[in-house]
Order: sequence, then structure tokens, then C-alpha cells
Amino acid sequence: MVPNLNYDCFQNIFEHFESDQGTLFNCILVNRSWLKISIPYLWENPFSIVHRNGAANSKKLLKTIISMFPFDMLTEEKLNSCKYYKITYHEYGKSIRDYLDYMEIFKSVEFHGSIDKCSRVTPWKYKNLKNYYDENERKWISKYDESSISSILTNHIFNIIFRNCTKIRQFSLFNISNMTIRNNSFNNLSNLCYLEVGKPYYLGNIFRDCKKIKKIVIHFLFYNNIRDRWFDSSLLINFLKDQKELKAIHFSNRIDRNSRYYNQSKPIPEELLIQIHSIEELGLDCLMLPYKQLNTLSKLKHLEITLRKWRPETVAAFYNGLCPLLEVLKFQGHLPPLDVLAKFIGKTKGHLQCFYIKNPSQNHYNHTQLLLKSIAKSCPKLNSLSTIINITKDLSFLETLLISCNELKNFTLMSIDFMSQSLLQEQLRMMNENWGVVHEKCQYKKRKNIDSIRYNKYQIKLKNNLIDH
Repeated sequence: MVPNLNYDCFQNIFEHFESDQGTLFNCILVNRSWLKISIPYLWENPFSIVHRNGAANSKKLLKTIISMFPFDMLTEEKLNSCKYYKITYHEYGKSIRDYLDYMEIFKSVEFHGSIDKCSRVTPWKYKNLKNYYDENERKWISKYDESSISSILTNHIFNIIFRNCTKIRQFSLFNISNMTIRNNSFNNLSNLCYLEVGKPYYLGNIFRDCKKIKKIVIHFLFYNNIRDRWFDSSLLINFLKDQKELKAIHFSNRIDRNSRYYNQSKPIPEELLIQIHSIEELGLDCLMLPYKQLNTLSKLKHLEITLRKWRPETVAAFYNGLCPLLEVLKFQGHLPPLDVLAKFIGKTKGHLQCFYIKNPSQNHYNHTQLLLKSIAKSCPKLNSLSTIINITKDLSFLETLLISCNELKNFTLMSIDFMSQSLLQEQLRMMNENWGVVHEKCQYKKRKNIDSIRYNKYQIKLKNNLIDH
């Protein structure tokens, strides 16, 4: 008898079939053991299929998932009355699994993408979809109305999720009608621990029922005054007062670059600051808190900053910031001047364990040695590192860093300059013969109409941790 595969093996198989969803679909249909394992995997986050690799082939699988939802008879009849939208719905009460019981993650962006995909007609069929004039309605109506199907599916699936899914841990709410929120209770979502929202209004219903949230991500969503509406919102204040287990809060200020609010360093109201003073993780996307407020977050251990431009007042706020307990520091966008960054790292007092830079920049090569020295001097507990370096000039400082940060088992160096993989590996093995190097040529585009920045990425690992590419 063939032994059962463990969960990791099945996950690898499912990911392999992401680009061949027809095969995966057939496996699930014909094999009960596959069905038993695949159902929890697929239903944990069912609508994520639409954004995975091979999403172009996922329509059949998405329609199968939707057919499992317990729609009432009237809704099924409405949907099946549409000429090119046909699904055979299952009697949920007779299902071999309680599918909705497996759902743990819901993201409205993925959900809307799935609904759009399932309600869309194949382009060649449009030729036969002629409009007709409805005498009662006194208007021209298409024989196939995608928006109508999308609306029916959206409203009813939301209602089903709110009523039936009791194990959801992560919930992302964007572009959901206020009526849908108002007409549903969050009682069944009491296990929610991660929340992502785009409107203050959503919090009114949530905070009464969900008391275990550990992380919240707030998006300001492109409006010039929406950040002030959020910060001054009594709904947000009351929500935070109720979240006794809250450890992380991220602010995302993705608004127009020409707006006067863009990347602005602006204080938040004192009452809101009081509610978040004990958080351990802070994310700042396109905004920066003034240093006097950043310094009040005395328990902060994780700081993540995403900026596309560092204005003088933003640099000053970061320069004067103080986070003595910081363990994780990440930059997802542009960097501050490296001498300023070096000083900030020096104030972490030996606690920093992870330092991460996503992309290098051609403008930040004046103080790479100063940055490496600061890391070597101030971060003896460092175990994860991704940083910028002048690969042809800074190798001598690299040896000092590896001696000081002796818990590093792997790290990533990014450089505009090039050094051959074999030469760098030879240099590193003079320090430790077990170091191995994987070189990758990369590029990233800062924004439209700007040339891509090309750079070299060197992933360096001890031999027993080295992954072959």
C-alpha cells in the first residue's frame, strides 16, 4: 500500500498544477483521496486561484468552487436563466465535506477578480448576443448582462460567507457596498486576527464582534483628504480601544504623486497615538510619522517603510527617530541617504536581527562602507541581511561584518557594479570555505517613462544551506 504523502508534498503538487488546472480539476473529480487532501487546500483561500500562475486556465475550477456555495433556489434560477452562464449547482446539505468550514482567508480583490472571470463571456460568442427592446422596461437590454450576473454572485456569496464561514482568520475589505456590510453581522468572524480595510465605515460593524485582531492594514485609497478622515475617525479610535491583542498596524497612503499629501510627514491625532503606543509592528507606505511621534512607540520591534521619494522633512524625521528595541527594519521602496540610515541602525542598540532592502538605487553609493560598518558594529544578533554594496570596493569591510555578525547563515548583496560569481566566491572562501554564491542579473523600474535600473544580486549561503538554481 502506498503511504500517504505529507501536506508539503501535496502543496508542491498543487502549485505545480497551477499552470495546468484542467489536470488538477480532473484529479479532484475522479480520485477520492485527492479530493480529501485537495479540498482543505483549495478552500482555505478559494478565490486566490485567479491571481496565481496559470490563472488563465482557472475558470473551470473557479466555477466548480462557486457551484459548491449553498445558493437558494431563486438565485440559481436567476443565474441559469442567462444564456451563456450555466452551472450545475450541488445540494450543499448532501456534500461529502462542509466546504465553507475550511475557508480561512478572504480577500475582496481576489473575490471580485474571480467573479469577473466567471461571469465573462468568451469574446467570439458576443457576435450572437443582440440587444432587444423590453416593452415593460422601455429600454434596450442585452441577452447577456455580465454586470447583472456579477452583481447576483457578489451579493449572494458575500451573504453566504458572513452566515456560514466561522474560521476566517484573514479578511480584506475593499469596494464592498455599505449595504452589504450593514446587512450582515460579523458574529461568525470572531476568530479574525488579520484585517485589511479601505473605508472607515467598515470598522463600525467589525469592532463590536471581532476582539482578537492582531494586525490591521489601513489603505487611504487615492483621496486627498481620506487620510485625515481616517485619523480623525471615531470609528477607528473605538475599534483600536477594543483590540487588546493588536500588535501591528500598517498605513498605506497610495495617493496621487502630485497631491500635497504625498509622502507628507504629518502628525496623527494624540488620541489615536495613545491607542497605538504599545504596538510592536508599524508599516508606513508613502507617509512618515514625525520623529517625536515615532519615538513614542517605545515597544516597536518591526518597522517597514515604503517611500518613492525622500523629502528633506522626511529624511529629518527618520534621522531623529529612535527605536531602541527594533528587531526588523525593511525598505520596500527608495532608501534614505546611507549615512542617515547608518546612524539610525546605530541607535537600535544591538537588537536588530533582520535588515532588508528590496531594490538598490544608483543614487546611494556614497556611504556604503559607512552602512556596513554600522551594521557590523551595532547588529551582533543579525541573522537576515539584504543590503546594497559597492562590490568592487567594499569586500574588505564584508569580512569585518561576517566576523561581527556570526549568526548570519545567508545574506544578499545588491550592487550596480559587477563581479564574477567565481571571483566573489573565491574571495568569500578565503574567509570561510563553506560560503557559496549564486549570481542573478536583475532590474527594476521606478516608474513609467523612467529607464529600468539594472543591478547584480548575489545570494550568499553556507554550503549546507545553498539552493541550486
